[in-house]
Amino acid sequence: MMPIASLARMAFCLILGLLSAPAMAAAAAAAAAVAEEPLAVLTVDAASGTVLSDQGGGRPHHPASLTKIMTAYVAFRAIEAGRTSLEALLTVSERAAAQGGSVLGLRRGDTISLGAALKGMIVRSGNDAAVAVAEHLAGSESAFADAMTAEARRLGMGSTSFRNATGMTAAGHVTTPRDMAVLALAIDREFPRFKPLFSSRDTTWKGRVLPTVNGFLANYAGAEGMKTGFTCPAGYNLVALAQRAGRRALAVVMGAPSSAARLATVHRAMDAALRSAGSGGPVLAALPNAPGVPPDLSLAACGIRSAGEGARMAVSPSVPSGWGLEVAFGTDLAKVKRQLASAHRELSGRLGGGRPMVVIKPRDGLLRYRGLIVGLQEAKAVPTCLAERAKMGEERCLVLTPTMLSGAFEDERRFRMISAR
Repeated sequence: MMPIASLARMAFCLILGLLSAPAMAAAAAAAAAVAEEPLAVLTVDAASGTVLSDQGGGRPHHPASLTKIMTAYVAFRAIEAGRTSLEALLTVSERAAAQGGSVLGLRRGDTISLGAALKGMIVRSGNDAAVAVAEHLAGSESAFADAMTAEARRLGMGSTSFRNATGMTAAGHVTTPRDMAVLALAIDREFPRFKPLFSSRDTTWKGRVLPTVNGFLANYAGAEGMKTGFTCPAGYNLVALAQRAGRRALAVVMGAPSSAARLATVHRAMDAALRSAGSGGPVLAALPNAPGVPPDLSLAACGIRSAGEGARMAVSPSVPSGWGLEVAFGTDLAKVKRQLASAHRELSGRLGGGRPMVVIKPRDGLLRYRGLIVGLQEAKAVPTCLAERAKMGEERCLVLTPTMLSGAFEDERRFRMISAR
């Protein structure tokens, strides 16, 4: 099957001959935009390793928490070699407990079995569990990352290097959809007894039942499992296995701008893969990787510009002094900004000023945005909000004390710096 990007470029080449010079320039620019589309989609027949479709499968990407597939692979090899066991007890270090983003909730000094840590790492994408596993097996996360990269080379993942066990964005921490497909099929082939970890719908820690962060499992008929990944620079990633009517396929999606886009993309790709005859394409090992650097999707996925782009962040990381009001909240950043601007115009006179700001609120695997008016005095903020709530309903505004305001900015800071899901 010809890659979508290749078909698009061919169509543009045919059209160019019929266009005027200005139109040709516009068409060429559009073709370049198609070629540089950051979303990558790769599907493979799980039985034969034949590539069924390829849209940017060899391009470099930030892996985010797809990293944890390799963390698990290294652990599985250690278990099979007799160097450790699922029953081995891990003592949680201060470093592991301090991880942010998606976590299991481990605390320093906790003990957890390797099996429970692996399940928490896969089902909940627990960064704390991933670091605990790495330290147990290699003494330090950095040493474990070296072992991960060595395994990648041994498997033929030629464009993959790891710098940590979680998927936190770091210089040199990079992979491609092709390499992730190689890894996923290696786990599927070599460790069938561990496959239930990737299909589990929940895990338990300290009496709490915690559902999976992998929405593919519950939303696709025939889903077998695998792993999600998300950071702002990486966008939304997914490695997925599924089967229907005796056919099994693997899909890798990297660089989607939202969790909904990721799920819709994998549904379409997997449907087509499971309907495919499964012949005619190259084998996965023959698919080449491309040079380059991973795209930074911070703006598309999170509404913020990375510090590396030299531009002001759309959301300020500094904590303002004083009290605040939350006057807008939702998943649509543009809508939250409009509601915030309207509320600020309407209330600023009674509030004695104040500054509008937007902060990120991660919740349940989705990004939400809080429209805040900050830098307020308690004597102005509280009565103004109470009057608005009495007039327009309790959802009109929420008073934030200085402590609550600090917590809101800390949520965002931790999310932006070390979120990996």
